[in-house]
Amino acid sequence: MKGLSRTEKLAFIGLVAYSDDKDRDIAERLSIPNSTFASAKARLTGSGFIQETFVPVFPKLGMELLATVYSDFNPSIRVEERVEHSRRSVEVYPEILMSLGESHRGFSISIARNVTRIMRISHERLGLLAKLNLLEIELPKEVLFPFEISWVLRYFNMAPLLYRDFSSDDPGLMENSGLREEDLYRKDGIFLVEPRDLVKSLRDVEISEKQLEIMYYIVKYPHLSSSKLSSRVPYSRHTISRVKENLIENGYLCSLRIPDLSKLDYTILALFNVNIEPGNPLDLEMARDRHLLSDDSIFMVSRPRELIMLGAYKDYVQYNRGRSEFNQYLKMNDLQRGLPILRMHSLPETIWIKRFEYHPLIRETFGLNVD
Repeated sequence: MKGLSRTEKLAFIGLVAYSDDKDRDIAERLSIPNSTFASAKARLTGSGFIQETFVPVFPKLGMELLATVYSDFNPSIRVEERVEHSRRSVEVYPEILMSLGESHRGFSISIARNVTRIMRISHERLGLLAKLNLLEIELPKEVLFPFEISWVLRYFNMAPLLYRDFSSDDPGLMENSGLREEDLYRKDGIFLVEPRDLVKSLRDVEISEKQLEIMYYIVKYPHLSSSKLSSRVPYSRHTISRVKENLIENGYLCSLRIPDLSKLDYTILALFNVNIEPGNPLDLEMARDRHLLSDDSIFMVSRPRELIMLGAYKDYVQYNRGRSEFNQYLKMNDLQRGLPILRMHSLPETIWIKRFEYHPLIRETFGLNVD
């Protein structure tokens, strides 16, 4: 894929699957010399193959829900013009964490403290789109997933996808590595919080303002070490390291490395929106079944009676196979209510309007006085 060596592919999988671990521990697990691993990592990160992120665990921070929106746009408006309008007027809301679009359609993910806030954003966004003459015949489709009654089953954990496709291209790739297949799924469900840990109000968040400020800086500058970060912010390296460790250990913060799929020969990003048969609702065990939550899936969130999934595919043949297996599982288990909505995005043509921006939401939600 795009000229990656075997060592770089192996390091790539290790970096994504073991994003919490130190580099030397990943190298040892993969049986790669430290210096060789460091060189591979430097190329992958320096060439933009991997985005380093720290994701706040929003259900433990008093956020109520995740919302997805997919839209069709007026094709007479050039995509560059629409994206520019969107950046200035629509995507400024800090709740919108991720937003992408191409010539005539778009998709976004938001997290909000309550339904009122997300509906206010929806109302204002719809008015702006109408004013800019960007709307098509059908209005944007918004699907809400309250954390208390929903499951974020996979949030851009791409280790299973990389493992499957790298191994398919190079069958001997993983023969002598210590990577365990079950570890590929360690980053699934980072927002799956036990009911007892679900924080239902911002007032109940058990983190000090200092910790929230340091979380903000860690999330804003995920690629910086504690030492380098301390030169930019008003906290010492020791304080940053201690707070970071505490936030991760207590489940408030999670590291995640996200590949740039457009650099890895993937050409299709497909959205599946499924209404589940009312008399046969999904449960968590069924939703986690590998026929539904397949290795193609890079994002999947579900309520008992509706789900949204994003799948990544190298070509139409792979997409068609994945779509067939997905639909077959739904039909065989009497889960499907009507036909799923399927929408294909061309990854080479996709423009990222927002790419996993979390720090503005932390600042805005908690009223932090930070830059």
